[in-house]
Amino acid sequence: MASPLHKVDPLEKSNPDLQLTLDPFAKALDWQAIYASDAPVVIEIGSGKGRFLISRARENPDKNFLGIEKSLKYSRILNRRAEQAGLANLRLLNTEAGYFVSRYVPENSVAEFHIYFPDPWPKKRHRKRRLINPLFVRALARALKPGGAIYYATDFRDYFDQIITVTGACNGIKEISCREIDPKDEDPEAALTNYERKYLIQGRPIYKAEYQKCLK
Repeated sequence: MASPLHKVDPLEKSNPDLQLTLDPFAKALDWQAIYASDAPVVIEIGSGKGRFLISRARENPDKNFLGIEKSLKYSRILNRRAEQAGLANLRLLNTEAGYFVSRYVPENSVAEFHIYFPDPWPKKRHRKRRLINPLFVRALARALKPGGAIYYATDFRDYFDQIITVTGACNGIKEISCREIDPKDEDPEAALTNYERKYLIQGRPIYKAEYQKCLK
């Protein structure tokens, strides 16, 4: 199967194997055409500056990581940091996550999705722009392998309530954990992402949840 990704550098000069872009004429991804191994695929949506993505890719060479970042500004920062890390199991993509997951990711092919601090669009009239909605969660569920997981984190309680309601209503997905983190009990320097570190320093509670695709 031909890969729908061209290995190009739309941001700046870099490792041509690192930064990927979509081929609008292709039907689906071929993970083995992208990575040097058929290891489990882990996707972070909204990678920002790469704190979580790069550290996890470095700590888990037995997994393949893909970081998706829509913002061109953060994609440039992420690209530089990932190139400096020089990790063979890491790829990056500058695109819109909803379109990418629903259009390009094969069914039952992803081990983990990590979605940390997505834009909450707090104004009521803008909430329809939120990433986590029934259609997107169904796309995540379709892409996950049986037993695969979705990990969420946000500092915005209203959005968290929406996330757990929408994900909990998706067929074939079960809740593993759902919790509020008190910033007094956490070390900001151990935070998963830059946003989590920032909000813990500010004393804001963090809301986290994990869901798993049922085996049957």
